[in-house]
Amino acid sequence: MILHDIIYEWDGKSRAGEKPICWWPGSYRVRIVKLGDDTKAINYLFPIAVIFKSTETTQFMNTSLQNYIDNFAKKIAKAYDLNIAKTLWVELGDKIRVAQLHPERKLSEEILYTISWRDVRPNERVMIAPYIKDF
Repeated sequence: MILHDIIYEWDGKSRAGEKPICWWPGSYRVRIVKLGDDTKAINYLFPIAVIFKSTETTQFMNTSLQNYIDNFAKKIAKAYDLNIAKTLWVELGDKIRVAQLHPERKLSEEILYTISWRDVRPNERVMIAPYIKDF
């Protein structure tokens, strides 16, 4: 089930003491989906998927989230009340890639994440296929 389907843009500027996603402007189409339905007795490791793709509206807004996925995930998770570690973060591009974010020990008030990228697994591809047809 699609929960949200938005265009998420940022201008690369800091506001109210918050760090921007990155210091360059960017724009991504973001679709937040709930995987599975509530009628089955199945618990998903990742019950929510955030699927995103660069909109590349201008040459200057062609920022990749490859190095900024933790900042992006924090903003999206805060805005839509998501658990970062229990969300499947899927980037559509030439290849479909999945970011895994694992929270590390708190050294300060900010939670830091260990990030790894991998290709989408066949079972994950099947689960998200209905949601990426019109992306």
